[in-house]
Amino acid sequence: MSAIAGRPLPQLTGQNEFFWTSGADGQLRIQECQACKALIHPPAPICRYCRSHDLGVRAVSGKATLSGFSVNHRFGFPDLPPPYVIAEVAVLEDPRVRLTTNIVDCDADTLEIGQPVEVAFQHVDDVWLPVFTPASDPDAETALPEDLIPPTDFAKYVRPMLGGEKFEDKAAITGIGASRLGRRLMVAPLSLTIEACEAAVADAGLTFDDIDGLSTYPGLDVAGMGEGGVSALEGALGLRPTWINGGMDTFGPGGSVIAAMMAVATGMARHVLCFRTLWEATFQQLMKEGKMSPPGGARASVCAAEIPPKGCCQPPARAPPGGDILPSFISCWKVASHRVRKHSTWRAIPVATAIIAAMTDPPGPNVSMPPLIQVGRRPSAPSSALTPPSPMPAMSSPG
Repeated sequence: MSAIAGRPLPQLTGQNEFFWTSGADGQLRIQECQACKALIHPPAPICRYCRSHDLGVRAVSGKATLSGFSVNHRFGFPDLPPPYVIAEVAVLEDPRVRLTTNIVDCDADTLEIGQPVEVAFQHVDDVWLPVFTPASDPDAETALPEDLIPPTDFAKYVRPMLGGEKFEDKAAITGIGASRLGRRLMVAPLSLTIEACEAAVADAGLTFDDIDGLSTYPGLDVAGMGEGGVSALEGALGLRPTWINGGMDTFGPGGSVIAAMMAVATGMARHVLCFRTLWEATFQQLMKEGKMSPPGGARASVCAAEIPPKGCCQPPARAPPGGDILPSFISCWKVASHRVRKHSTWRAIPVATAIIAAMTDPPGPNVSMPPLIQVGRRPSAPSSALTPPSPMPAMSSPG
């Protein structure tokens, strides 16, 4: 198929490049385990079936079975106007491998689950997107995937409770609040978050001084999907949480509520404020007006981590909005050096600092890794006998 433009493209990596470029010669290629011959997709460093590390790449026939599909009638791309078909197809050689793709060159009303399809490729820049068309032979061989776990056997894979106590019996939702609701309110997202939080805290009969936990999802601000996470709200309200949660590995906003309930039930916090902000319509409007850059655009939204007031040692062990591990690492050391200079005391940098150091292995060529600070207060001794703390190493962003 001829080259097209306008579609978001996959990021090529050393692990997946063979898949996204294999269409150059018209062949579909899938990762294969050399030990058990299973096909693996997406590409992984280990076989999920036999746990072998002996992996290779196999050229397959390009034949597959339509195992599910949906017709999108609303949103599209310059090269893919609606309606178009989003589908899942099972690769004939190993139906356990299912590819999310588009079915093209067909009438969506004629598609049926179980029918044979075959690969075609759309060449865009340096990738060949594998799409599928109805097979030229409607009676071609097909194979639908079987359930890895039959529904009747689900209970066998659920670990029994270790005890009779349930964390949800020890926590309760005590207040609920919401901000103004509407499309294109053109209001800063953090303002909406604070409106909702003020209402929820008041509904619970509390004040912000009672809040010692914060929980959110997804914990960042990308394309109108958040307000900046825990760090943004903590800084705006001057909170001092002893427990926080925010990340993409929960199943949506419900996961942040469950995590908060567990924190309360286990005594890690007494009052946890859970929040979530959506401002997609405003973000899209601002992009149209040229006042906001798309994710990965020429301009980035980065919050500089500030030293907490009164020397309070609260190093942000999480990446600031739009940032990564390195800005958080620098922030930890800013706070630690402030504590040592102002109070002449040694303080343990939280375990997160050690984790960050490990995650930055190997460090970049321009990153100086500082030693861990000793736990405890500096020993009593004449001032002349005390070795002054070494200056914090200068750090700069790698390459």
